[in-house]
Amino acid sequence: MKDNNPIKTGRSSDMAWTLIAALLLVAGVYSYYAFEELPVFVRLAGVLVSLALAAVVMLRTSRGQNAWQFVQSSRAELRKVVWPNRQETMQTTATVLVIVLILCVFFWLLDMGLAAITRRLTGG
Repeated sequence: MKDNNPIKTGRSSDMAWTLIAALLLVAGVYSYYAFEELPVFVRLAGVLVSLALAAVVMLRTSRGQNAWQFVQSSRAELRKVVWPNRQETMQTTATVLVIVLILCVFFWLLDMGLAAITRRLTGG
């Protein structure tokens, strides 16, 4: 029987690749604050580039490959979802709004009633 979700054991180089990815992230964040004289969009681009490089490096690890496999499986499952059409969405939204309105009135009346009881008991 084929195992659809194998758990890969970590290779000895996984720790090194993970450390490199972490260093890339730290370098990106550090450069954002170290180069304050540059415009924000340039510094943000540097952080995004370091994030992308760290992601590419992480894909070399078994954890990264497992995470990518999970993302691919999730995308495949999302394609199977039957999304509601416009009419179903509007009906559901209207139902939720009516129920919320009814509960608001109920809790408002409950609050007013409890406040009246409290005033009578405390003589206020």
